[in-house]
Amino acid sequence: MNRILLLFTLIISATTVAAVSEENTLLPFDEAQVFEWWDDGIITPEEADEIFSRLEEENYEEACLLAEVYAQEPCALKKPKKPRTERKRKPSKTAQAPKSAQEVPSIVPHGQISWKGQYDSDGHLKKLRKELQVQFYYFRFRFGSQELLSYRRDGFEAHFGQISTLEFHSHLPLDTLWGVALSVPIGKLRLGAFLDTSRAFHTHLGFQINRSNELSATFWKFPDESALALQARTSLGQVSAWYQIGQDLPLVKIQLQSEKTHFSWKTTAYFHGDSPPQGLNLSKGIIENRLWASQTVTAHWPEAKNTVFSGKARILSPVGSDSVSARFKFSLESGPEHLRPSLNVTCLEASENCSTTEWKGGVESAWEQFTFKTSARFRHSKGHTKPPRIEIGASYRKSSRTFAKLTIAFPEANPAKSISMQNEFRIDNDFLGCDFIFAFKKTKKRPFQPNYAHLEASLKF
Repeated sequence: MNRILLLFTLIISATTVAAVSEENTLLPFDEAQVFEWWDDGIITPEEADEIFSRLEEENYEEACLLAEVYAQEPCALKKPKKPRTERKRKPSKTAQAPKSAQEVPSIVPHGQISWKGQYDSDGHLKKLRKELQVQFYYFRFRFGSQELLSYRRDGFEAHFGQISTLEFHSHLPLDTLWGVALSVPIGKLRLGAFLDTSRAFHTHLGFQINRSNELSATFWKFPDESALALQARTSLGQVSAWYQIGQDLPLVKIQLQSEKTHFSWKTTAYFHGDSPPQGLNLSKGIIENRLWASQTVTAHWPEAKNTVFSGKARILSPVGSDSVSARFKFSLESGPEHLRPSLNVTCLEASENCSTTEWKGGVESAWEQFTFKTSARFRHSKGHTKPPRIEIGASYRKSSRTFAKLTIAFPEANPAKSISMQNEFRIDNDFLGCDFIFAFKKTKKRPFQPNYAHLEASLKF
């Protein structure tokens, strides 16, 4: 028990800088990018399904973490930039209106109806998600994939229905529970409570030391188990721990990063014992590995043709085994937007003395609204080099709301043996949103036919 308390103390005291808001974040990739990684063989279908699940839950932070470990691609949540406004003269004291803690939202109901489906190569519907979202005054109603009624005003929150990770403001992914959750700010403190229909409940205490540091603790009581969760959020990232009473080791999640003009780094890790605790909705890969981590280091020289060099490493240690699996990837890209070459080298398994390596070279050219890409990827294993995978792609982006893309790949460099084609079309306006992704594939034994499809449509009102 003393070791557990010491570990929690180190977790809280190791991080001491500024807090980062979870709201209004943008993910640098979408379902189309996940399908590309899948089609390229970078990730397995099971790993793709794990990322898809997080995207559907709108848990973008966890989806970003999965992409970093599975695809070894840089991923960082971004806040949308606020439009710049002209500086206005400060009105006189007599003309100033009293400030309100929160702007009063519209009482007119507005929202959207969305439909999302994924189809396999046989044309069968693999996943289906339908949802209605309505917002009016300080209320928000969701029905479909999540049945939830929420009320938010001046920092106070009340949720009724299916409470998930986002409503709990949890750094760790939690199981979705039916119940009632309340959260009340009192000065620098935040008090919370939750009661589930199965008699699970939790009490929460958060303390914002200043704008730079925030700590929180939550006690969970399940029908058969009890758990304690601690969380620290800073400008360097977040560190969280979940200890189920009676287990030898807690589950720890670490996300730390630092970004400067010429140098940046990012560390992501999960660590737990042989049996994961109750109450957490962990991905399969995290459950199967007691250590599940990635490290990225990037050097950037904007003045030297925007040259970027990065090194990435991922480490997996399976449960019930002392073995460690490591993969390394090195990337280099440089040049102007009109002609920007890149080179990636990946050691697929370091424990085998990097006997299998993957080399990928590409060129990207951007001209106003058009972008053209071409690349070739080779895999060298024990003195044998497989035929290269060649990709040619073009995209058109009129604005952030209109996008079209076509990518053609030759997995064995011979169109007669195999060829795949991916199409994406996206349009978004004030009334309608559509995102269509189609992939077609042909092999030596199978004619040209659909391989998968992702369709998404939303009607706004």
